Amino acid sequence: METRSSTACNTSKSTASHESRSEMQMVLAKMMEEKHTFSYKKLVVPMSMRSIYWKYFGFPATEDGDILTKIKIVCILCKTQIAYNRNTSNLRMHLQNKHSQELLELESTTPPRRQVISQEAKDRRAQKKKIKAELSSPQHIYTTAADGTVQIDGDIQFVTDPNINLSNMEDDITLAQPLRVMIKGSTNMGNNNQNVAFLMPEDNTVHQLSIDGKTLSDAIAEFIIMDLQLPEVVEGHGFQRLVATLRSPCEIPSKKKLEEEIIPKIYDTFRESVTASLACINSDVGLTIEEWKSNFNESFVTISVYYQNTGETSLEYKVLNSLHAPSNWDKDQWCNVIDTLLHEWYIKIERITAVVIATSRAELIAALGSKNLTLIPCLLHTLQVCAQACFDNAAVANILSKCRTIIGAIPNLQGSTGISMQEEQEVESEEKFILIDYPGIWTSTHNMMEQIVTKRHIISSILDNVEGNEQESIDLTPEEWKIIEDLVNVLEPFKVTIITLSEEKMPLISLLRPLLWQLVSSHLKTKESDSDIAKSFKVSLSEMLFQRYSDYNVNLMLQIATSLDPRFKQLPYASEEDKGMAVNPIKEMLTKLIQAESGDLIKMEDEPLNKKSRLSGMELLLGSLCSTKNGIPAEEKANLELVQYQSESTAPLDYCPLQWWAKVSAKCPNLAKLACRYNCVPACCAPPARIPAEVQVLYETRRAAVPSHLVDKLLFLHGNHTV
Repeated sequence: METRSSTACNTSKSTASHESRSEMQMVLAKMMEEKHTFSYKKLVVPMSMRSIYWKYFGFPATEDGDILTKIKIVCILCKTQIAYNRNTSNLRMHLQNKHSQELLELESTTPPRRQVISQEAKDRRAQKKKIKAELSSPQHIYTTAADGTVQIDGDIQFVTDPNINLSNMEDDITLAQPLRVMIKGSTNMGNNNQNVAFLMPEDNTVHQLSIDGKTLSDAIAEFIIMDLQLPEVVEGHGFQRLVATLRSPCEIPSKKKLEEEIIPKIYDTFRESVTASLACINSDVGLTIEEWKSNFNESFVTISVYYQNTGETSLEYKVLNSLHAPSNWDKDQWCNVIDTLLHEWYIKIERITAVVIATSRAELIAALGSKNLTLIPCLLHTLQVCAQACFDNAAVANILSKCRTIIGAIPNLQGSTGISMQEEQEVESEEKFILIDYPGIWTSTHNMMEQIVTKRHIISSILDNVEGNEQESIDLTPEEWKIIEDLVNVLEPFKVTIITLSEEKMPLISLLRPLLWQLVSSHLKTKESDSDIAKSFKVSLSEMLFQRYSDYNVNLMLQIATSLDPRFKQLPYASEEDKGMAVNPIKEMLTKLIQAESGDLIKMEDEPLNKKSRLSGMELLLGSLCSTKNGIPAEEKANLELVQYQSESTAPLDYCPLQWWAKVSAKCPNLAKLACRYNCVPACCAPPARIPAEVQVLYETRRAAVPSHLVDKLLFLHGNHTV
């Protein structure tokens, strides 16, 4: 019974496979041209077109018989234009529908036949055609004098005729313009699972033959990964036209194939590589945890790891996982998630120096804290929270709403207002630089306000000419203009801070104390000339910054990291209390490190010495004055390295601390190892390439659009695409 069932199953699979192969012949994409109108004087059929149905059709040609285009053919009987699909199926269909009598006579006198031609025979036939062409044999089998025009619209056209036979398609292709055909997949044009194939002219045969469907699929997958695009981009006609315009034989993989086959396969390969590299790490690492929301208001967290490979002077990072973060998860669930993640990626918790967090999720923070991990607030996230608090102020929120309305209304108001021609031209030349902000990124809002202040005279000219209720809804009062200007000036140092971070090869936590100190003690310090609103903004921002980094363990770690940064080792910004805060912990850690590296080097003179048969005269006379020590005490060695470190010249502000320590490691070998423990923690969750405002906006919008079932794989591949 089981055998019979198995046989039936195999028969069913064979039938399905046969039907699939038949369907594969039903989808072809037309060779594309730009939109043109061709005027023809003749309709001609090349000698290679042997089918009997060509008797009533022809390609538009010039007076001399030169074919103008092969995109369309023309019926000699009724002048109907038909898309040429490189086969004769639609020719017969047209005759059957429009000229049934002529078709009957044609097939009765010369019945159609199908030949199975071997490749060797095809090659011989092609060679004969070439020789005949060189001997100036007749160029066309049919020539008909006819005037008319042919319109080519350049759209991708799909052939869905089940009668298409691909086996003899090469017979309809001239040697002067060979084509390569690649067909794969389902043909239901309403089905998103279809694969698209193109017929393209083969300008460089050798080059084109080196390109196959797999290569193009990989290239498209890489494009989706590197630019964080959605797989459905392949279904867009614009994308398909773009790929076809590249004029290479190509198969565009379907959305389903990308999501279920190609991307998962690449993900598995990359994951194995990342896992293998992380398993070999013996150095300390830093973790980052960033929370973000999708377009469907679902929360996710992305976890990354930062580390320094032995002998290298750069900080590496790998994206590990992007997890859906339900709002009802408690502390225990987050603890389980963290334990599982560390186990899967071979990360020992005692090797984690600190975790940089860009989240306000209390349960997640509690879970991390329960594992005795030091949690450093992400600087980018901190600046976002602080700036957003200003924007959420009731008065500011109302002003921002007006600003967005003004920017959106400017194009419509220009034509209806009474401003001068010169002012209108000035608006037209400058308006395009004012962009409505992306509220999720505070820097885009700051840029919007900054541009509005810069172009205040232009905007005021437009608004002064608006009448009625419309003006009241968008007009800005002098007080509101003042608030915008004050807020732009107050937040300007925040913007400079972000620019500073983006210019760093890898911004480390050693930057945090100097940057925060500079912000609070200088830029956010109130002045007598400040307005009341500006003073309130500065006081509020200073308090928020202080509060977010006020934890003792966080403060201590930042102070130690800064002390071990050769750019800030003299601590010019720090008070005596701050300087003393880091000295003793550094000395203690350094001493323990020396002891762990070389054992107990403290071998005092009272240790048992190798027995000698007799003492030398020098030992007998001066032995009590020069006691023998086999090593330097660890504490003393730590002091020597600290003195050596302080004696080295301070590194320039634009110099990489990792490179500096690589050069000085021979002089301070143990202190260099201690510095590596803190140099693996970044100042923010985002890598430097993602810090600039415009890049943040682009990344945020693309990431938010990724569907939940692809979030982990696509963000993992995007973050690790250089592996």
